[in-house]
Amino acid sequence: MQTVVDSEFWRYYLQQNYDEFAGLTPHQQVISNTENVFSEKQIFDLEIHLNEGVCFDSENRRYTLPEYIACRNDEKIIDIETHLEIEYERWKGDKKAEFERMAYVRDIENYQWLKKTGGESKVVVTEFDVLLDSIIERFNIKTQEWERYYEGKVRYLKYGKPVLKDFKLEPKQTHSADEFSKAMWELDFLEVKNMKNEEVRNFWFHIDMYWKPRIVREFNHFGFVTFEKKNYFMAGNVLVKFPENQKESLKLIAEHEGAFPVGNNKYITPPDDAVHLPYLDVGVSDPKTGLYKKKMSMLLNDETFERKFKEVEEHFCSMVGDDSEFREWGKLLLAYVFSYFFLDDIYGHFKHVIFMYLYGEGNVGKGEVAKRMLDFFGINYLASLNTPKARTVDDALEQNSAIIVWIDEHVPEIPGKQDVNINDQVWNSWFELKPRTTNIRKGVSWGIERKEVRTMPLFCSNFKPKTDHLLSRSLILEYRKDVRGPEKHVRWLANQKELLQLLSLSFMQHYNTMNREVFVWDLDRIRNNLKDDVKADLKARNVDAILQDRQISQFATLLTVYHWINVSYREEIQIVASKNRNLEEEENETHKELLNEEIQSELNELLDTNLYEFVKNEIVKSAVIASRHDPLTDYIETIGTLIQAGKITNKHFSWTKEGHLKIWAKAVWDEYENAKRGTDSIVRRDTVEEKLKNVSDLGKDGDLKTVNWRNDNDTKPTRCKGFYIENAVKRELLRINFNYERFRPSSAPSYYANDGQDDEIETPNLEEDAPF
Repeated sequence: MQTVVDSEFWRYYLQQNYDEFAGLTPHQQVISNTENVFSEKQIFDLEIHLNEGVCFDSENRRYTLPEYIACRNDEKIIDIETHLEIEYERWKGDKKAEFERMAYVRDIENYQWLKKTGGESKVVVTEFDVLLDSIIERFNIKTQEWERYYEGKVRYLKYGKPVLKDFKLEPKQTHSADEFSKAMWELDFLEVKNMKNEEVRNFWFHIDMYWKPRIVREFNHFGFVTFEKKNYFMAGNVLVKFPENQKESLKLIAEHEGAFPVGNNKYITPPDDAVHLPYLDVGVSDPKTGLYKKKMSMLLNDETFERKFKEVEEHFCSMVGDDSEFREWGKLLLAYVFSYFFLDDIYGHFKHVIFMYLYGEGNVGKGEVAKRMLDFFGINYLASLNTPKARTVDDALEQNSAIIVWIDEHVPEIPGKQDVNINDQVWNSWFELKPRTTNIRKGVSWGIERKEVRTMPLFCSNFKPKTDHLLSRSLILEYRKDVRGPEKHVRWLANQKELLQLLSLSFMQHYNTMNREVFVWDLDRIRNNLKDDVKADLKARNVDAILQDRQISQFATLLTVYHWINVSYREEIQIVASKNRNLEEEENETHKELLNEEIQSELNELLDTNLYEFVKNEIVKSAVIASRHDPLTDYIETIGTLIQAGKITNKHFSWTKEGHLKIWAKAVWDEYENAKRGTDSIVRRDTVEEKLKNVSDLGKDGDLKTVNWRNDNDTKPTRCKGFYIENAVKRELLRINFNYERFRPSSAPSYYANDGQDDEIETPNLEEDAPF
């Protein structure tokens, strides 16, 4: 028998007879990693080429598909060839009958599609041939729905010569004869006829049945993406498919006709401006499999990964801290890089992400540190955002999915100043991965748009944040010349871009196989231990400090991620986690206590104690500094952020034309408490109100006066107690945070029009009665 060379038949035959081929796609030509039935060992090295009707093993030995089927079924080749001839003729008959049942048929020679009208008669419906390549799926963020488009080519004769032209049609253009005809006429005066509006959908149904076009999901972001409940890492030139179990290997998939195949006739494609990752040269893809096989063979095994990672870690630590204890920041920065692999778990547990903030004087090397971190993802340094506007950050946080967005030369907000690109408060929603509402022009009108937030930023700045918005949400690393190590470490890392990228790619081998439930348990355990140890340390120092929950959570996250980079830690912590679950079911208290001591001992042995102690001391240091901060200053600065956010308005306070300040005491405190409720940073009400009383006019009983409070928009006054602070405009803390320049009466002069000196808030001079 001459080998059948119809790939569609081979696809049909294998799908019908063998379960492992059930998922073949309509356009698939090569089947990789098939079990080698010609070998005594179960080797999955066979490649089946459907278009040629042959297969090859790893030794490049060639077999025909009838030989493969005969060997697989343990039958004689002559019997299989006879069987296949019968099956082939039967299949051709079924295909012919299928086309005869179709209401529309293709006339290839005359560049037309015809509609059957009864018997043998047909009428022309298109004076051109339609070749349907792809059905494109895109997500419309406004409607929260997937939209479908049709891409293909039309063949037709123009001036006696054949022409092939691309088309792209929206769904509505395939739903009526008028829309379809208009689209084709605009393409090149092509004619649609003899079809009613209600027949067009049926025509396109037959087009779909005839061509079986591939389904292409278009993404507007790159990095970690999710398609049909499976995660991939997608760049402009490669798609990384993660193994589903330990026996499988990571796959680097090349593009095929502009998209990445993901099985079942499904493809995905990145946006046009996607960064080409990885940074290292992936080489040329294997034409038979569509994989970058050479680069896949270079991926590091666990032992080599650990050795190479430790080498990189040594240079990272030496780069940022030389021989000082500050070198532990190198481990935290590496943990921050790998934390992107756990972004969903981190956000799922804490409902916020990590803000890493590097600051220091100019030319100390902050940018070089950031570049070395970008190298793990192969990101071009030109992709950094320099002092960006909020809209630019919106776009970057949407387009980059779980990969670093570098905010360079960041200028944080200075309270009272309006000349800043992004107010610190705006970062709040991005910290919680919440879209920021923005206005966008749509034709002659304006509409509302929200960009998806898919990643977290890395800040570099010459300035430390001054408002609670970034201070409380950032892990702040001050990068100094007197602490950093020699430049040789920077140069070594800069020359190892391919190694850094190879480390991140090799780590992806375990992306799907890591026990995320145990990771979250470990994360929560480390966070609780860290918080308890910090509190105990502060108590021993007799410091009444304010702890930032967000800071502890972020440090605990980096501690956990750092340990989970190590494969042996991941294996051992799962064993300990299992013991801990069994401990909860133990009823004998004595035995339970012994088991608990054993578990704690094992956990302590797994811990990097130097890093843990360093992190604990950093948190303690921050808490001690915060404890020295005047509670009144903290309270007033928070009020300032609430005024900026529109939570506190001129219904709660007002300025007089003389520069005095009136504050509705209870209403302002309620807004403050609502904003700070459930956090460790809330100040005591009696502490701040006592200090404000010291600079306010009081009643004869020494308490705040009850007054009539009237806002411009109120028809009736409100009876309430309030603070009255004379000449508050001269006190910088009050003038800036209660935004005198914005809320002063129209008859009041700008403060900056005089040269008055700020007074201290602790030395009031109250001689007049409160004017309310």
